[in-house]
Amino acid sequence: QPPIELLRQLVDTGGYYDLKEKSWVTIVDTIVCCAMGPPGGGRNGTTPRFLRHFSLLCVDSFADDTLTLIFSTVVEASLNSGYPADVASCASSIVNATMRTYREAMRSLLPTPSKSHYTFNLRDFSRVVQGVLMQRPGDGFGGRAAVMRLWTHEACRVFGDRLTDDADRAWFVRHAKTMCQDVFREDFESSFDGIRPPDAKETNYATLRRLFWGDYMSPADDEDRPYSEVPDLLELQQRTESYLEDFNNNSKKPMDLVMFMFAIEHVSRIARVLRMPGGNALLVGVGGSGRQSLSILAAEMAGYSLFRIEITKTYGMTEWRDDLKRLMIEAGSGDRPVVFLFSDTQIAKEAFVEDINNMLNAGEVPNIFPADEKVAICEAVRPFAKEKFGRAASDMSPLQLYAYFIQRVKQFLHIVLAFSPIGSAFRDRLRLFPSLVNCCAIDWFTAWPGDALLAVAEKFLKEVQLDETVRPAIVDMCMHFHQNCNELAAEFLLKTGRITYVTPTSYLELIVAFKLALARRREQVLAARDRYKSGLSQLGHAETNVATMQKELTDLQPVLAEAQVATDALMVEIQEKLPGVREQEELVGAEAAVAQEEADEVQIAVDSVQADLDEALPALESAVQALNTIKPKDIDEVKKLSKPPATVKLVCEAVCVMLGEKPQRIPDPDDPSKRIMDYWGPSQKMLAEKDFVQRLKSYDKDDIPPKTIKALKETYMTQPNFNAEAAAKASSAAAGLCKWALAMEVYDRVAKVVAPKKEALAKSQASLAETMALLGTKQASLKVVQDDLAALQANLAGAERKKEDLLNQVDLCGKKLVRAKQLIESLGGEKTKWGIFVEELDGDYVNLTGDVLVSAGLMAYLGPFTSTYRARQMVEWVKTCQDLKIPCSATPTLIKTLGDPVRIRQWNIEGLPTDDFSVDNAITVFNARRWPLMIDPQGQANKWIRAMEAPNKLSVLKMTGEYMRNMESAIQFGFPVLLEDVGETLDATLEPLLLKQIFKQGGVDSIRLGDATIEYSEHFRFYVCTKLRNPHYVPEISVKVTLLNFMITPQGLQDQLLGVVVAQERADLEEKKNELVLEGAENKKKLKEIEDKILEILSGDGNILENEEAIATLNQSKVTSDSIKEKQKIAEVTETEIDEVRMGYTSVAYSTQVLFFCITDLNNIEPTYSYSLAWFINLFMGSIRNSEKAEDVATRLDNLSDHFTYSLYKNICRSLLEKDKLIFSFVLTVRILGGKGLVDAAEWLFFLTGGVSLDNPHANPCADWLAAKQWNEICLLSDLNAFSGLRDNFEPLKKQWRGVYDAADPQDATLPGNWDKLEGLRRLCVLRCIRPDKVVLGIQKFVISELGERFVRPPPFDLQACYDESVAVSPLVFILSPGSDPMAAVLQAAAALGRDVAPISLGQGQG
Repeated sequence: QPPIELLRQLVDTGGYYDLKEKSWVTIVDTIVCCAMGPPGGGRNGTTPRFLRHFSLLCVDSFADDTLTLIFSTVVEASLNSGYPADVASCASSIVNATMRTYREAMRSLLPTPSKSHYTFNLRDFSRVVQGVLMQRPGDGFGGRAAVMRLWTHEACRVFGDRLTDDADRAWFVRHAKTMCQDVFREDFESSFDGIRPPDAKETNYATLRRLFWGDYMSPADDEDRPYSEVPDLLELQQRTESYLEDFNNNSKKPMDLVMFMFAIEHVSRIARVLRMPGGNALLVGVGGSGRQSLSILAAEMAGYSLFRIEITKTYGMTEWRDDLKRLMIEAGSGDRPVVFLFSDTQIAKEAFVEDINNMLNAGEVPNIFPADEKVAICEAVRPFAKEKFGRAASDMSPLQLYAYFIQRVKQFLHIVLAFSPIGSAFRDRLRLFPSLVNCCAIDWFTAWPGDALLAVAEKFLKEVQLDETVRPAIVDMCMHFHQNCNELAAEFLLKTGRITYVTPTSYLELIVAFKLALARRREQVLAARDRYKSGLSQLGHAETNVATMQKELTDLQPVLAEAQVATDALMVEIQEKLPGVREQEELVGAEAAVAQEEADEVQIAVDSVQADLDEALPALESAVQALNTIKPKDIDEVKKLSKPPATVKLVCEAVCVMLGEKPQRIPDPDDPSKRIMDYWGPSQKMLAEKDFVQRLKSYDKDDIPPKTIKALKETYMTQPNFNAEAAAKASSAAAGLCKWALAMEVYDRVAKVVAPKKEALAKSQASLAETMALLGTKQASLKVVQDDLAALQANLAGAERKKEDLLNQVDLCGKKLVRAKQLIESLGGEKTKWGIFVEELDGDYVNLTGDVLVSAGLMAYLGPFTSTYRARQMVEWVKTCQDLKIPCSATPTLIKTLGDPVRIRQWNIEGLPTDDFSVDNAITVFNARRWPLMIDPQGQANKWIRAMEAPNKLSVLKMTGEYMRNMESAIQFGFPVLLEDVGETLDATLEPLLLKQIFKQGGVDSIRLGDATIEYSEHFRFYVCTKLRNPHYVPEISVKVTLLNFMITPQGLQDQLLGVVVAQERADLEEKKNELVLEGAENKKKLKEIEDKILEILSGDGNILENEEAIATLNQSKVTSDSIKEKQKIAEVTETEIDEVRMGYTSVAYSTQVLFFCITDLNNIEPTYSYSLAWFINLFMGSIRNSEKAEDVATRLDNLSDHFTYSLYKNICRSLLEKDKLIFSFVLTVRILGGKGLVDAAEWLFFLTGGVSLDNPHANPCADWLAAKQWNEICLLSDLNAFSGLRDNFEPLKKQWRGVYDAADPQDATLPGNWDKLEGLRRLCVLRCIRPDKVVLGIQKFVISELGERFVRPPPFDLQACYDESVAVSPLVFILSPGSDPMAAVLQAAAALGRDVAPISLGQGQG
């Protein structure tokens, strides 16, 4: 341990080296004081070299009496402060029961590799006591029974919640019962009557699950929330649902949870931990079990803030420490507690866990804050210190303030860890970082119980339209799927060594997939059925209307003749009256023209008068507006002037003249001897009048005396300052008066011109009126005649329209008749087919419920399983559906339920294997909600995805380099992405993409990847492939993707190999076959499109017989469809002929695929024995080229099979260890014989295992020389059909059997009696029972007899042959045993080939 060695060096030598300065640092005035726990439980021992420098003080653990004294003092002090006497008297019982439970747990619940968290310390003791003391006095709490229930609840939380299996939980219940009876002196059964489930006969762990204590029944914003018992479980459920609803309303990431009792239990447990000051929790469960969601809800219930880190591609220690700083500052100087939720999937570096270990233990990470940040922290925490310590806080040193900050962090920071128990990482972390157990309350998330599964299904299926009699059965079926797949996963692991997980997320995916697929398929089936029904309706309508239309056509002929006669009569009458009407129209028209000319002349005169008035009226209007602007005070100001300005005086004088006011005679100011006429005095009187302005407005402008106008023009208007602008400078009132006077002059001038015109106009208008009156009389008489004529014409038009309508009816009826016959002739053949389709679709609609349910189960659960397990499970599920009376088809499949034949055909063309297993996988890829992760060791899925998405600009990426940049670009532009060659872990940056955490930003779908927020295109698709043959994906990964096992199936490989061999042997046939496949796919696609088009036309509104274009389109479509069908028939006949020829090569394709699955099983012997499909096919093609030709196909195929079998044997032996070569020969032989049906599976299993024997009732007749184990195997072997009677015949022939047993070569010995007729594997089974030590020799003989001696004599290593069979892109790899060196052989071969060799030496571990 480097830290201890550094300390030893410090104590030994007094210092250490500074690695930066490369200098020695001497430490002075320092005393080293260390503390450590005893080794074990995750703690390592220290070296004697270190310990020799110290004086050791060993502190023993507290004795029981000491612990009892400590905790009794605490409990008694608390219970004696306000609690009832009967509660206070229980103090010793609480401590005693806790002590006994603590000691008994340490003795009985021992840690094992699968229960490494079964370690207990005094913190567990104190947690029980602390939990009991959280119940305050009052709140109806009293009595020993209540104390006992409270203690049981707290003990269950501390000791029971971490238990992993039913046996340990049963132990805890028994112990709790003992404590209640022996210590609390209460009846265990009656104390829990109120919460015991109805079906429980006694108090068990299921009863204790329903025991709740918490503070969450009070609102989160209450300052004083009592910690009390929750007796009403229904109210508890409603309260948690209310908290969840509040959270979803306020959160950007709402949680769609079902608050069933199992979830409420865990929420309550987490809430209890969060209530405790400094309480931390370790939640252990597989991914998808609800650990994080329930922790978020518990934080919401407590009213605490939630802190989580966000992992990015570049997230490292620097970012981690920055996040921890923010977390500690928020907890230590914030206004409310903080919950730090951390998952093991976020552990980018193990140092993260070390820091969390320090946080749990000490509340801080040593030296995480530099000095400047500590100063800021001290200032931030000072207000809280003042609040707690008062004035003393002002004198606190930075060290004291920082210590108080750490104290607040420990009190207000709650760390909730969500870890998975899968794998060794969990055990290792608990061992290396013991605070994960010591400082945390542990809550083990078990698999969802049945009631939880039922509650979730009922909640999510509530909205689905289902028959109420079927709904309960579907809910039960969902639970059956989940529980059944748990058993299947265990069997799958046991028999194949493959690990797959069934998680609650799988269950939710099942329900969601069922809901979505059922709704979609119902809509599709109804739409298809309705279209066929509409088509049938139109055809039926056409058939029933043919006779009706023929009768209608006959009946219309007489009506049409009558309409023609009526029309002709009306035409004659109109022709007779038309000349008189025309003459009268001409006469009245001439007179109207004369009157119009006169009216035009009058209008010209009117326009002239109006033009003159248009000149005067604006001026007059302006004068009125000017008068309106004159205010009384303005007039008063002018009136009071003794010496008015000349302009004002001039304007007032002009107004006086206009109004006829007489001037006054006054003395001349310039010559008093004279008198002059002055208007200022009259002006003042005039202005003083109350209605002066109104007098101006009502002035008779039409009768102004000419003398007045003349005086105005000559005397005043000639003055330069007689204008509105000049008057405005003197007075605003004067300006208005001036405008008025000028306007009166303009109006008078215009009126004199207009008056004569008005008189002439009046005379013209009177004359025009007389003319128009006479004209009106004549027009009225004309109108009578015209109306009579119009009525006749209207009747004629109506008759003609009726005639035209009748003609159109006759024409349309004829056309409809023709169209109906055409429709019947062209689509009559479809009627029967469509009728069958409607019936089938009706049945399909009813069966959709069960079919989709089974298909959803396959997509949610069976993706990782191989074809054998998947097929077996589907059969079992269908039988269960039928037993539960859920409507479903006889043999529902994913292909029938959710597959599209046209699309599947296209997938096959693009490289998808044709077997049902692969097609099911492809359908799941496009129907599952989560992105697919395909287990694809042979590259089949990779090849298919590349071909299928190539037209869509597929991006093929690997998790190396800057692949995220290309990923972001593809997401933005909607290009598909194939992420290939992934391992057992995925980049944490991909999590938002895998979880499809899409949100709206600016009205656009967006997603956050790492530090970047990018737009998310709805066209984006994501595929993930791994080449690992047996990957182990932990639940944290498997719940985020749809795991699909794309390993090739025997049928799929056989089809591929058949294509390979035919392409090599009969290239013309294979080329023609491929052309026909493409042509057939295209024809079927066109036929489907044509049928859709026909049905779309027939489904249109209105009568199809009236739509000539639609009938023409239907006829053309039918012609095209018939043409394609004829071509398709010819193509199918040709394809059948080709398939018959191709089938002649099936035998070699079948035998070859048997060989491939034989060599894939070698991986079970040694992981390095892995062989790719591409290599296998290349080797097969080499045998096709190099094997002996023959005219006869059968002979040719025998030659090919023999050549390839030995070629494969040689190549495989080259890569096998010597000890495994005979095993390979033997397995190869058995597989070849098994492919021919010559090996019995039971006999093969017996040979491998020897059978399983419990008690053998048959006595051993040859106990003196035959071991009991061998006799047991003989008895088991005799139970097989081929060996019936072996046990009974053994004693009569025991001498002969003894001869076989004693023979030097028993594999060659003659077997007694008729048993010598046994051959092959059966003879080996007997040899295994008699002389197991000679089985190897027997195997050699067996291989030689079946395949020949060359298959037991591996060929020597030939480097030249290896080179000849290799290609440039596949390197030759030598796996060396110690001491071997092929370099000389490589150099020799290179010299023989004339090639240069460039050796590069890589040290061990650098390759």
